[in-house]
Amino acid sequence: MKKIILILLSLFLLTGCYDYTELNDTAIVSAIGVGYNKNKYEVTFEIIVTKKNDSGQQEESQTMLVTGSGTNPARAFNDTISQVDKKVVFDHVQIVLLEENLAQKEGITHISNYLFRDIHISNNFYYVLVKDTTIQKVLNTKIKNQPIVSDAIMGLFKNQNDVEIFDLHDEFDYLYVQMKDNKSDIIIPSIQIKDKNIALYTSGAFIKDKLIAYLTPTESQTFNLLTSQVDNALYSKQNIAISIYKNKSKISLKDNTVYIKVNAEALVRCLNEKYVLRNGEINKKLSQDFAKLIKKDIQKLVEKSIELNSDFLGIRNLVYRTYPKSYSKNSWKDLNYKVEVNLEVNRNGQAFEVIN
Repeated sequence: MKKIILILLSLFLLTGCYDYTELNDTAIVSAIGVGYNKNKYEVTFEIIVTKKNDSGQQEESQTMLVTGSGTNPARAFNDTISQVDKKVVFDHVQIVLLEENLAQKEGITHISNYLFRDIHISNNFYYVLVKDTTIQKVLNTKIKNQPIVSDAIMGLFKNQNDVEIFDLHDEFDYLYVQMKDNKSDIIIPSIQIKDKNIALYTSGAFIKDKLIAYLTPTESQTFNLLTSQVDNALYSKQNIAISIYKNKSKISLKDNTVYIKVNAEALVRCLNEKYVLRNGEINKKLSQDFAKLIKKDIQKLVEKSIELNSDFLGIRNLVYRTYPKSYSKNSWKDLNYKVEVNLEVNRNGQAFEVIN
C-alpha cells in the first residue's frame, strides 16, 4: 500500500493537475478473485478508491468490488472490466484468490493460462485458496485499521507469529512453470473466515491443476521446513517449546533411495521444568528429543504425499534429473526414503535457570 501512495504522490507532484486528472480516471486493482459456479467463471476485482476524509484535507483509501462472469476466463474478465467506468489497471495486484470449488472441480489450468498470457497483469502475484466461503465474503470482510483486504491478507502471511509457518515465496510465475513442466505437484496456501475475521488455514495439495486435500498444520509446517528458509518455526512437547531460527534442508537421490537431510538451529522458547541450562546437558537432550520429533513429522509427510499421490515434495522431478533415461511418472512412490535431522538447540541468550 505504501508503494501505491508513493506512486500517487509522485505523479501528482511531478506531472501536475493534468496527470492527476488522468490518475483519477484509473481503477487500481489490488486483488482478483476467481470462482466457478453453474459452468461459468466468476471474476471479482478489489478496486482501490481514494476520497477525502471529513476534514477535507487527507485522502482515505477504501475499496469497491466489481464482479462479472463468463463461460471462460477471458469472457469473465471482459464482463468484469465492462462494469468499471474507468481504465482498469492491474499493476498492483498482490494476490489472486481461488475459490475452493474452482480448484477442486474445474481446476486452475484455464485461469492460470489466461493470467500468464495477459500482458496487463504481471506474474509476481500470489495464489491463495479460499476455503469454505466465497470471494465476496472474504473481500467484504471489515478489518480494523486496514481498509484494503488484500493488504490485510498479505500482512497475515508476512507478519505471522510462531503459530504456523506458511511459505509465500512461490509467486505465480514459479507455480506456473511447475504446472507446465508436470514433474512435480504444487502447494498453495489458504485462508478462511473464522469468527468473522480472515484467518490463515493450511496448505492445499494439488494433483496437476486440481486441489485434492489440505495438509494439517503440522504437515504444512514440515513442508515449509523442507522447502524454504523459515523463521520461528515453533515445535513443542508437553511444557517445552523451541523455535527454529536457522535451517538448511536438502533432498537428494542415490541408488533408488531418497535422502532427506535437515540441519537446523533452535532456541528454547518455553521450559516450565526444573531444568538447569548452565552446563549444556539439557540442551543436548532437547536437541535429540526434538530432532526425533521433526524426523517423525517428515516421515509422516512423505507417507501423506504417497498416500495422496501428490508429489508436492518434488521427488518425481528429482528422479527425472537423476535418471532421465529410466524416468516414469509413478516410480517416485516405490523409492526408499531415509530421513536425517541434525538439530542444535543453542544456549545463546538463554536464561540458565527457570523459576521453581
